[in-house]
Amino acid sequence: MFDKLKRAFFNAAKSISQKELTEKELDESLFDLQVALLESDVSQEVIDDLSLQIKNNLVGIKIQKNETTEQIIASTLKKNFRDILSKAGSIDLLELIQEKKQKKAGPFVIVFLGINGTGKTTTVAKVANLLKKNGFSVVIAAADTHRAGAIEQITAHADNLSIKIISQRYGADPSAVARDALEYAKKHYVDTVLIDTAGRMQTAKNLMYEIGKIVKVIKPDVKLFVGDSLSGNDTINQAREFFSYTEFDGAILTKSDADAKGGAAISISYITSKPIIYLGMGQGYDDLVLFDKEKFVNTVFSNDSLSISDDISSSSYKTEQNSVPYDPEEEMQTIKSFSKFSVAIGPNVDKSALDPIASDSIIKNEQKNTHETTDLTPKINSQPESKEYDRPYSNLNAESIDDVIPEGFEGDNDYQGKLEDGEEKNSNVENKSNSSGKKGLFGWFKKKTP
Repeated sequence: MFDKLKRAFFNAAKSISQKELTEKELDESLFDLQVALLESDVSQEVIDDLSLQIKNNLVGIKIQKNETTEQIIASTLKKNFRDILSKAGSIDLLELIQEKKQKKAGPFVIVFLGINGTGKTTTVAKVANLLKKNGFSVVIAAADTHRAGAIEQITAHADNLSIKIISQRYGADPSAVARDALEYAKKHYVDTVLIDTAGRMQTAKNLMYEIGKIVKVIKPDVKLFVGDSLSGNDTINQAREFFSYTEFDGAILTKSDADAKGGAAISISYITSKPIIYLGMGQGYDDLVLFDKEKFVNTVFSNDSLSISDDISSSSYKTEQNSVPYDPEEEMQTIKSFSKFSVAIGPNVDKSALDPIASDSIIKNEQKNTHETTDLTPKINSQPESKEYDRPYSNLNAESIDDVIPEGFEGDNDYQGKLEDGEEKNSNVENKSNSSGKKGLFGWFKKKTP
């Protein structure tokens, strides 16, 4: 995010003359900045607000000799970013749990919300690990009774962490599972209850109402939205819809170690006025870090990757791009050298094919046989037939569907039954973190125990 953003700052500043600024000049110079923000997953509402603030601060003023337009733009944006994150407030989850524990007011209940595939179940395990390391007892409610394998997944996490889990059969009422976990916590004086709910699309109205039922029955202390940093503006739309059904108290962004943009954090805080609490930074149980809004703002406007005041034409970015001239002949030689070894790929290949010298003769023989056709019919006919029923799909001369489908064929009932069950196919396990070595917007976060 910051490379695009910083280059946009520089270009915007250079395009404004050193005189009294007009709104038209600002509109033209801020265009690149708006595009950069949009590409960095910043929502349109935030971009419009930022642009308005910049105009209010710059229209009609004169640039002094000791200051630059880029400094004014950066200062305005930095202040606006801070205002958005400050209005969202903050939540110290560990402190809230400790306060309720001291009051002996019962277990602290946390409900996790989100769509399929965001890493919600893994996040529940990470939070459980965090609470356990800070001296709190935990019980997990396996309230995802819809997705196949969900109960086994959260049970495996609980076993790894030596944490009690409450579950029922698939198809059971999620509210009943959550209530059972709460009753267990009260009876055994457990400090916290973590409720893992089923992933649901924000457009699935019935499932969204189901979340409302769980909240009404359990009355949780905190509701956390789990979003995928890599989903871009879709994560922002998800947060907006979930918030309209159930006003969550904060958000956790997963897969943040692979996110080089970071606009989702500022956008969710702006739209919902709720804070980002934690960031998922990997697959391990310890890969959960606090979101530090001050570091977030300072990093976006830092000079680590590219100085705002540097000339783009002489920057390391352009130098690296043009340091090696393109040579088509050299590329062709490289391709030919690789093609010598391509014949060695596959089973039952003669070892001589691995020899670059011997491979030349092999390639020549291959070229001689280029126009020869191979009869694949015996291979096709040798394939085993289905044991269930005969499928004459190879009848390419059929004139109608009746010529293809055998008499009495009704289809694969078992497969159709699986489809009718409506089992969710998405997995709630986080994707592997980006191993490309790129720092990304969240690279400055140092893993620490809150």
